[in-house]
Amino acid sequence: MKRLALTLSALLLSLPLFAQSFSSARMIPLSSPLYDEVDLLYRFDGLALPSASRPWSSGEAKLLLERIANTTQHRDLLDQATRRIEDKQMKEVSPTFSYLLSTTVNLEGYAHSNTTRFTTAYDWVYSVDERKPLFRFRMEMGYSNRFYFSTSVDIGSSMAHDNDDNQDYIVDIGALFIASDDVFYQAEAYKFTSQLMSNLLIPGDKALADWPQESQFSLSGNWWSLTTGRGALNWGRGESGNFVLGDHIANHNHLKATFFAEQAKLEFLYLFLPNPIGKGEQRIFLGHRGEAQLSSWARIAVTENVMYQGETIQIAYLDPTYIYHNLYDAKHLNAIASIELDMTILPALSLHGQFALDQFQLPNETDTSTANALAGLVNLSYSWHQSGYWTASAEFATTAPTFYRRDGIDFLFARGLHNNGQPILIDYLGYQYGSDSQAFAFNLAYHSLSSFRVEFNTTILRKGQVTYLTSHHDPPDNTEEPNIKGFAPSGDIITEYLILGLKGIYASDWMQDLSFHGQVNWIGRRTFSKITGEESDPHSDLQLILGCSLTF
Repeated sequence: MKRLALTLSALLLSLPLFAQSFSSARMIPLSSPLYDEVDLLYRFDGLALPSASRPWSSGEAKLLLERIANTTQHRDLLDQATRRIEDKQMKEVSPTFSYLLSTTVNLEGYAHSNTTRFTTAYDWVYSVDERKPLFRFRMEMGYSNRFYFSTSVDIGSSMAHDNDDNQDYIVDIGALFIASDDVFYQAEAYKFTSQLMSNLLIPGDKALADWPQESQFSLSGNWWSLTTGRGALNWGRGESGNFVLGDHIANHNHLKATFFAEQAKLEFLYLFLPNPIGKGEQRIFLGHRGEAQLSSWARIAVTENVMYQGETIQIAYLDPTYIYHNLYDAKHLNAIASIELDMTILPALSLHGQFALDQFQLPNETDTSTANALAGLVNLSYSWHQSGYWTASAEFATTAPTFYRRDGIDFLFARGLHNNGQPILIDYLGYQYGSDSQAFAFNLAYHSLSSFRVEFNTTILRKGQVTYLTSHHDPPDNTEEPNIKGFAPSGDIITEYLILGLKGIYASDWMQDLSFHGQVNWIGRRTFSKITGEESDPHSDLQLILGCSLTF
């Protein structure tokens, strides 16, 4: 740690002394309350909600606030959002250079009631990507308002432990791995099985926390930004998730170019996916997203995206003007397209919809055995002001049984829990619940401008037979085309979930940069037989998380 401090100090002293404290290039983390505050301002004004492609740069966020500065009736909310952009407290060395070295201490405790049936990271709401490291040492630098750099060193335990029960997958994992790849997973994870646990380092921890979880190197102008780094990304404003890119993954390595204006936005995104078992092929997500404001109250976004898998990638595939699909190179590419629509129906009432297309067979196509793979989501949200700001929303989402699944390339994401090695964790790149899902979500959130935010969530989830551990083909054969047709949930046996959650955060007004956070989640799970109409194997878990964070 002493060596790290000396290195950082030497780097700062050797830099040319030119910049300023506010950087329009800085990306605002998805965890910031700013996004909810800006959405509230636009919803109250009866305007189409701003871009759901996030995170925004500080420059883009400032442009969004300037648009409503003269029309909003909620000046207190506008002032709060503006302060979140500009109050960075970076130390000015000269008019054109500033920096900040900071340390954040996070203390968290976890408890749950069912240590026999809820034993892996997948069984927790507050899981791998949500849990905070014990220490985070952060360095930030700004050159003028056009360049921003930040990185961190995180010290804390990983989610792998010597007492884990790691087993070899004996079935294929979609198109990612075959059973002979010797891929290991946590059949029982010590960090998620123990009745009481914390984020303190304990004997048997496999490694330090994955770091940096958040880093960026950004350049920006008045209407553009170019960013590379690591962190969470999101396309869409679904409560239960989003189909192309979800925010449930916290550490995407990415390169992103964004061009924004009041009426339109264009974004090119490349994700460089990890390779935890050292296979020779690389996996890259290439996403293109265009947004346009149809009127003052309506906004549309269209995306065209592919997952690439192969030993070498053709340079032409990186060309953002080259709109291509898996028809051109089915051996290496799998495509998903989507459309999003945001409408503010009345002041304070907004509608968000998503439709995604993974596969669609036209009536005149010869291959009629391939199943259509579609997904849809609709969300209705209403906000009001009463001793703070409230928002209530209701949502329905569904994904087809073979959505994300192909015989060659899947929209699956594999990462290692131990120095990007085994055991591995599997996620869907887009919708967190994956294919063959049907979800109903209800949300009530309260936002106090002073220091307090609280949110209550209810999710009813129904999962069919197709998971990343089952074949997308009937009879089972992952080398054949996906042919399981129909709507979710498919199969005779359905897994049903009821998830109730209450979470809150309190930012201390008596000590700067001190905050407290907590969650209570109850998960009920059972199986349902379509044939007999009977429910069986009910079990549940009560999960409690308490924590505090201090930055200095």
